[in-house]
Amino acid sequence: MQKILFILVLFASIFFQSKSQDLFKAPDFPQIERNVKEQASSYYYPNLMKKYLSGTAQMNPEEGRHLYFGYVYQPEYVPTDTSEFNSKLAAILSKQSLVPEDYKNILQYADALLLEDPFNLRALNAKLLVYAQENNTEQYKKVALKRRIVQDAIIGTGDGMSEKTPFYVIKVAHEYDILPFLGYNFGGEDKILKGNKVNYLSLGKNRFEVDRIYFNISPIIDHLNARGGGKM
Repeated sequence: MQKILFILVLFASIFFQSKSQDLFKAPDFPQIERNVKEQASSYYYPNLMKKYLSGTAQMNPEEGRHLYFGYVYQPEYVPTDTSEFNSKLAAILSKQSLVPEDYKNILQYADALLLEDPFNLRALNAKLLVYAQENNTEQYKKVALKRRIVQDAIIGTGDGMSEKTPFYVIKVAHEYDILPFLGYNFGGEDKILKGNKVNYLSLGKNRFEVDRIYFNISPIIDHLNARGGGKM
């Protein structure tokens, strides 16, 4: 029985490796840039962002991909994550119990973060927490849809299991924020691979027995390099 199980697992592994190119697709940044800047394109960026912000419109995978990765070609894109509202939001969320005033502040800080980064998963999750507590189904659905669009855009780029099949992100903070969705906790090590635009995060003990997750951070590095460098 164990032998049969081993053969099935081995076959599945080989199958999924051979199909990885079909299941995942790394972003074609030059094509995305052309599409989001072309007014006649169905991926013209202002239209995509308007659709996303409405919180009521579904997006197909390519629309979500162009929305997320096309953001790096917008003047408001900043790859760093140094907002004061991060610590303010974290301080409230770390409390043992929350009162109505806390919910008000959570929404305020989350909205401030989303103005700087419309794909801030931490802020979206915080808003979902509040709307769930308030039984605000309408707003919960809108935010949940936004979160799913961002998550799908990231996980559609790879499996994160190796430097050859990494998840692509446009902010380092998104690496950390996607981990819980994948079923992982950060293990304490964040390392950029030498001579590569890939880094990995080590993982805490998990039921999948995965040691680390790989991310391609080329949009971040390219943006900083084009402006003379800087801190991620």
